[in-house]
Amino acid sequence: MNIIDISKSVNDFKNRQIYKELTPEILATIPDNNLEQAIVDYIGAKLIDYRNTLAYVSNMPSGFQIIYSTWILESEVNNGGFNQFFINPSGQFTEMALMSLKRLNATKHYALLEKAIAIHTQEKESYPLKKLYSRKTLKAFVTSYKYSSLDKCDKEFYKHGDGLSKLRVQYIRENPSDFIGN
Repeated sequence: MNIIDISKSVNDFKNRQIYKELTPEILATIPDNNLEQAIVDYIGAKLIDYRNTLAYVSNMPSGFQIIYSTWILESEVNNGGFNQFFINPSGQFTEMALMSLKRLNATKHYALLEKAIAIHTQEKESYPLKKLYSRKTLKAFVTSYKYSSLDKCDKEFYKHGDGLSKLRVQYIRENPSDFIGN
């Protein structure tokens, strides 16, 4: 990808349509490569206070919960691994993401998240991770990677490529009534 391609991609993203209403008819007009982002943008446009994202998404129809929780999981893991997912506010979506992976029939991702949860649950109470996590600083967070074995899960997650995205798009296409809202 060259500078012109990147610039066009950034411009396209900035100027994308944000849907304030979703219907099966509207969803049918959105290309597959924009479908997940349209759902996430719809949720984001409805949020008043990002500190209450979990409560808000939890009260939405199940389709929104499935897409958002697995999208945030994938985004965080791709950006900074499971360690980042669990430590950031995204970690509050752990249980929802686990249930959503099951609903998507994402068996490999489901098993991997279960494994990551078990590792994180054990490690977060051990010294020095407990001390580092309690500091809530960027330096402590970066240092925490030295003491976590979640990187094994990260590597396995990356091997699955865009499989989760394909499952989300398939779910949206097969269940458009789960995404009705205004």
